[in-house]
Amino acid sequence: MRKNSNIGIGEVKDNSKRAKIVIIVFCVLISLISVSIVSGYFELTLLKNAYLKHYIEEDQAHNNDLRQRVIGVLQSIMHTLSIVVFLLWFRRAYANLHRLEIDYLRYRESMAIWSWFIPLIVLFFPFQIMTEIWKETQKSIQKYNPTYKFKSGKILIGVWWGLFIISNFISHFVLKTFFEKDNLEQLIAGSQAILISDIIQLPEAILLVLIVHKLSKMESKLAYELNSTYE
Repeated sequence: MRKNSNIGIGEVKDNSKRAKIVIIVFCVLISLISVSIVSGYFELTLLKNAYLKHYIEEDQAHNNDLRQRVIGVLQSIMHTLSIVVFLLWFRRAYANLHRLEIDYLRYRESMAIWSWFIPLIVLFFPFQIMTEIWKETQKSIQKYNPTYKFKSGKILIGVWWGLFIISNFISHFVLKTFFEKDNLEQLIAGSQAILISDIIQLPEAILLVLIVHKLSKMESKLAYELNSTYE
């Protein structure tokens, strides 16, 4: 959103560039997750063949380990980057609502960051903040343009958050079993858990891209209405 010094409210900051960065980073992450799913399937097939006493060439096993290691490192890097860019966008989106002087928001703007790192709170607050951003951005548009039609985001945000919770529980299981790979059965269980985690993270990441894209359009619409009203 563009700054307009004529507006009798706090400075509303542009968030479109951050939204674009989030979308680009998550699209790269989605590509890596897709590759990881295919690679994970091949690894699981290899482990099951080994479990069934089928002959596995040493080079085949080595190449599989190398491939999985490289994909894992790239995923970790992109996952970390995705968290950073998303939180920067998320914080500003919520902060802009505070700058509009909406006095009934649930939380302080800083909770758009800290709520993701506090046990138990992380299960509820980020979802509530995302829902507030979706609703209040549109209500603010309607304030300046009564003809604007409100778009419900309950299903979109709800499904995204459900997948987020499930994938995080599975990720904790994966992390726990990672250090318990003492035999082939545990290797298979770990490989299955990673594969399931990737399969769930894929639609989760896609839905987040859709949410950010739609919200970015809403923010741009609000910026237009604000500037049109106070020019």
